[in-house]
Amino acid sequence: MPEKVEATNAEISGGQATSRRKFMGYIGLAGAGAALVACSPQNPPVVELTPAQQAAKQDLEILNYALVLEYLEAEFYNLFAVGGKYAANLKLDDVKKYAAEIAGHENSHVKVLTDTIVSLKGTPATKPTFDFSPLIGSKPINDELFLALAATFEPIGVRAYLGQVARLTNPALIAAAGAIHAVEADHVSAVQELRVKLGFNKQPNRQTDIAPQSVAKPTSLVAGDFDADYSPTPTAFWKALTMDQVLAIVKPVIK
Repeated sequence: MPEKVEATNAEISGGQATSRRKFMGYIGLAGAGAALVACSPQNPPVVELTPAQQAAKQDLEILNYALVLEYLEAEFYNLFAVGGKYAANLKLDDVKKYAAEIAGHENSHVKVLTDTIVSLKGTPATKPTFDFSPLIGSKPINDELFLALAATFEPIGVRAYLGQVARLTNPALIAAAGAIHAVEADHVSAVQELRVKLGFNKQPNRQTDIAPQSVAKPTSLVAGDFDADYSPTPTAFWKALTMDQVLAIVKPVIK
């Protein structure tokens, strides 16, 4: 990513276990076996789910995972939209417009996912506390930084949805996830088109199926190794990210 960030590989690996528990707690996966651990080993309860129950449980876990990611994106864009903490830092009308429009989309995603989870008799994940300062570092908060960060977050969302949509078992949920995935991909193209127009994107013809990961460090999950410069239409086929890969990426901003 053009802007230097503070997150390092040591920070990712050093706190991975604790952060994974925290993240999984937000999406309702942590402590799934707590009751079993607490029970007497001599008389362990037998908890068996029917295939339908297991499928419904898996769907809810994926929806809550998506909800936490949408919380993150909505929080980011809300900071730069009208009334947000950094709204005054945006000076260009086109950038202000994008911030407002995409904030609206991400807030809608949060609502739809929350409502869907409740309709399925699940409990929506608790919204984490986010701190984007590790990504901002000492760089000035302006139009260019906002768009570079957007060009980093959006393909992560695209690839995160791609990594889970095939695991959903309810056809209606697959369709809904696909619809959100398509919007996230639209955001990727729109943000990059604006970055090209403003001269912020230095590699507008770069094709990649792993954005925001870079050519130099294609497997790195550390934001400081990312490259936000790529084509507005970067690939014919995105590569999926697993839950653990996404966790490693977003860990520095979840407190």
